[in-house]
Amino acid sequence: MKYEKLEVLVKLANQENLSDILLELKEYSAEIDIEFARKSIRAIGTCALSVPEFSNRCVGVLLSVVNTKINYAIQEAMIVMKDILRRYPDQYENMVSPLCQSLESLDEPEAKKSLIWILGEYAERIDNVVDIVQGFIDGVDDEPVTVQLQLLTATVKLFLKCPSEIVKGLVQRMLTYATSKNEHPDLRDRAYLYWRLLSHGGGSVSQVVTP
Repeated sequence: MKYEKLEVLVKLANQENLSDILLELKEYSAEIDIEFARKSIRAIGTCALSVPEFSNRCVGVLLSVVNTKINYAIQEAMIVMKDILRRYPDQYENMVSPLCQSLESLDEPEAKKSLIWILGEYAERIDNVVDIVQGFIDGVDDEPVTVQLQLLTATVKLFLKCPSEIVKGLVQRMLTYATSKNEHPDLRDRAYLYWRLLSHGGGSVSQVVTP
């Protein structure tokens, strides 16, 4: 029943009732039923996307979820915030720093993918972005291919936005890993594509990874 109620709440959300719904969803996000809590956090993100006028309030609730320091809650909020940042670019940059500070709480591929996407998208606005990306690259062999693909693209974005010899070295490490030390065809093909585009200058690859 409570799962069905959650679905109904999201479908009924509008400008008139969203404040009350958010209070209820915030309460649900702290439930001892972890799966229900995660779905509640996801519902907050859905409300932010479906009722733009209240997206600020939804993001505020998500920030409070991140501040709980509960592992599964942080990871779900990370996934949700990636979708919100994608929908409302440059509108919620204040969330980028708290999300990056939650790095140690991430052990699920989807949450890691979301953070890595944020790193690439907001690279020039994150003080320690090079160190964070380097940390992911150091452990790239232990990650599933979905995370490796996201990391490859984010590293190239980092190079385009924050070019330096250190970042150039990170790009070379990722390209070498993807083309020589990894057998997954999708990762290898994407790396070869980036490598060819980079060899013709940053403009070509920029049109592909940062349209």
